[in-house]
Amino acid sequence: MVKIVEFFDNQNEIPDEILPKPDFNVAEDLMIFMRNDPMFYRKSFFPAVEQYKKNTKDTTPLESMIKQGLGQYCNKFNIKNPVNELMGSGDIRTLVSEIIADEVKS
Repeated sequence: MVKIVEFFDNQNEIPDEILPKPDFNVAEDLMIFMRNDPMFYRKSFFPAVEQYKKNTKDTTPLESMIKQGLGQYCNKFNIKNPVNELMGSGDIRTLVSEIIADEVKS
């Protein structure tokens, strides 16, 4: 077995990540995907918003829908990065707030 350190003479040349992060805002792109993909909107987005409207204290349906949407988004656009590297829990909470502001309050 060979350590990755043995391939590099200088320790500063070791890459921090195997796959580079996308050079675009994943959260914004995901939101556009979730709203514009007809099947995802019909089967996941709209039902999650309606479920949230029944109990506005529980954001779990929206969070689950975003995680599901991120998985479908990565599959559809062939993004190989791990899902947890693309969006953290803070990004998910931000999207939940944006969905509530746009879909529920209007």
